[in-house]
Amino acid sequence: MDSSKIFPFPLGSVDDSDFLLAQTLYRWAETELVSKRLEFREDYVKLLLPAMKKLFVDVELQKMTWPESCGGIGLNRREIAHTLVMALEQVGRADCGIGYLLAVTLTLCSSINFEYNRKEDLCQRIAPFFCQSDQPVIGSLVLPSYAMDNYPAVTTFFRGKALPAVARYDNDNLVINGQEMRPLNSGRDASFFGVLCSLEAEDGPVLILVPGDSPGLIRDEPFLKTGLAASNNADITLNDVIVPRENIIFSGEDCLSHMLSWFYLNISAVSMGSLFAVFEIIREWGDTRVIKGKGNLFKENPLTASVMAEIGHDIMLSRLLLYQLAAMFISPDSYSHIERENLYVPALSVVSHITQTAEKVMNQAMELMGSAGYATEWNLERYWRDLKTIQVHLGSWELNKMDLARYFYNSQKL
Repeated sequence: MDSSKIFPFPLGSVDDSDFLLAQTLYRWAETELVSKRLEFREDYVKLLLPAMKKLFVDVELQKMTWPESCGGIGLNRREIAHTLVMALEQVGRADCGIGYLLAVTLTLCSSINFEYNRKEDLCQRIAPFFCQSDQPVIGSLVLPSYAMDNYPAVTTFFRGKALPAVARYDNDNLVINGQEMRPLNSGRDASFFGVLCSLEAEDGPVLILVPGDSPGLIRDEPFLKTGLAASNNADITLNDVIVPRENIIFSGEDCLSHMLSWFYLNISAVSMGSLFAVFEIIREWGDTRVIKGKGNLFKENPLTASVMAEIGHDIMLSRLLLYQLAAMFISPDSYSHIERENLYVPALSVVSHITQTAEKVMNQAMELMGSAGYATEWNLERYWRDLKTIQVHLGSWELNKMDLARYFYNSQKL
């Protein structure tokens, strides 16, 4: 049973096409992943890559936000927020790693092709890669939190974090350099990177689109990870990589905050999907396990029922919060003190809350299940590993709290 139907959300915020998409993705998950998981576990070639191809290409999610004039589906307005949430919930329920790749890819694409910020030349040049490919096209981001450890003298800092790359103008082109940078995902096989750079004559950070086949882009060997098996990640280096100056996606702190807001919304939805999966695991456990010596089903014992109730309670409140955040994206004017750029604070707050709630819920489920909680047969440990890895990519919670403090208390020196 699809557990997402148990937890309420505002029906008026979605339409029939959203429900149809969610049903399609539920069937995709059951056919491509759930039915094959015990046999292939986290095998990238035999399980994850075929599932990604079905999702990105056959279900056409990689075409979702590109304009119809470019061969896309045309869901490129802010009203897509609830559609994205419903889709990413289902993908995250099936596999957080695939959901994470889709979330980052859609975040990068939305910075290029949404109606209110469309870069027409860049959109026309890049859309065919996503809309005509018969293979998954993965986007990645290189952000300040993942800059290298040994900063060169030319490094520019942004809110105490080093910008990972530097760029300069060369006639009609940009020349980009950055050493041993760690992308959010897929450093080994991403088709496009959105690299945050410092750029001459620009005061704030600049996001530049770097194609994965650019001369001078060097990919290191993949490194071992504990989670997000679908992300074939590796450090990358840019040695005098040349791209057209039209590859500037945006410049300035406000635009960066807005892009991160969409990223946090997407990641919140993926994490919500992992909560649905955990709920299904612990519900099955409660229905089928008998407490020795008592003869009662696991879920009928007052002690275990109390913890299971907390799990359901936290999941329900998290989902209501997620859809409230999506509503802010769709209609910011309906909320006091919310403008397009100021969505960053509620988005950061919500993604932090949902991922921390997911960690708490998974820990509770593991305690209830004992040794089975970290056994691969029940998959709970996989969701736990994926969630912890996602938290790492969101950056230090202590550093993120400084962003909140700057907003709430007008702190000037943090």
